[in-house]
Amino acid sequence: MPPLAVVRASNAKFAPKTTPVAIFVGGTSGIGEAIARAFACYTKGNAHIILCGRNRAAAEKIIESFPKPSEAHESSGAKYEFVHCDATLMKSVQETTTGLLSRLNKVNYLVLSPGILTTAGRTETNEGIDRKLALHYYARWKFTYDLLPLLRKARDAGEDAKVMSVLGAGSSTAKVNLDDIGLKKHYSLTAAASNAIGSTDLMIEVRESL
Repeated sequence: MPPLAVVRASNAKFAPKTTPVAIFVGGTSGIGEAIARAFACYTKGNAHIILCGRNRAAAEKIIESFPKPSEAHESSGAKYEFVHCDATLMKSVQETTTGLLSRLNKVNYLVLSPGILTTAGRTETNEGIDRKLALHYYARWKFTYDLLPLLRKARDAGEDAKVMSVLGAGSSTAKVNLDDIGLKKHYSLTAAASNAIGSTDLMIEVRESL
């Protein structure tokens, strides 16, 4: 891990030649919000930033604090927007990614940080998926899989094309229960965390090989 000063110096030099498109799923609070704010700051308004979540009021307040794009940047596609999505429901994720695919030409950065902190046991959505697993794994997988065509367009144009999933950093020992992936038989908070983290690691390893 490089020193913080080195990281800040590197960030300060960040100056993409074209207007980057960055999507922050879970960007209306917590770590996702902090990353979105930092990205807006370092791009100085030269970015198309999409905050994706459920809280429009929070998103609009965050966007209001972002650096204002100049007219030159606006003409090149720089803007900020909120896209509503309930990431606990795969139907909602599907509707969101379908909409993004229909109107975006590329995606340079996809940041995934949706999450929930609860001590409740297995709580199913109306789709039959535990809410923690839906947010911590299934939604992340679907956003990444569905938006791969736009990420590949950025890559093929010689631009950055990156996906960041913020979840359980350093938990390299997380294991996936392959006999009960949805944890319908043996649910616990520890098992939910392990399955989500381990599944996400496997997802990224497979995607990187494609």
